Amino acid sequence: MQSEPISAWRTHEWKVRTLESIVAGGGSRLGFTCRGCGKTFNHNTINRRTWAVDTQGVALTDDVTARWLKSECLHHPILADDDDRKQIKYPTGTAAQS
Repeated sequence: MQSEPISAWRTHEWKVRTLESIVAGGGSRLGFTCRGCGKTFNHNTINRRTWAVDTQGVALTDDVTARWLKSECLHHPILADDDDRKQIKYPTGTAAQS
C-alpha cells in the first residue's frame, strides 16, 4: 500500500490569527503566516476559500495564490516571494470584479 504524499500546506509551520470573528453569512476570516518562509494567506472558514496576501493583507493575484499553495516550505524566505508580493489582485484604480 502506497502512502499519500504530504500536501505542500502541511510542510509549513503556521502562525494563525483571527482577523474577523464573524464575516457576512457567518464564519471567520483567519490569517496564516508561515514562520519559516514568510508566505501569508487569508482564509474564510464559511466557504474554505484561501488566497495569498501581501504584508498589509492585500490580496495577491490568482497566479501567485495557486503557486504559493503548491509550494513546499523551504524554511527560509526567498527573493522571488518579494516580487510576488507586488502582484496585487486589484491594483489601485481598478474595480474589483465579483
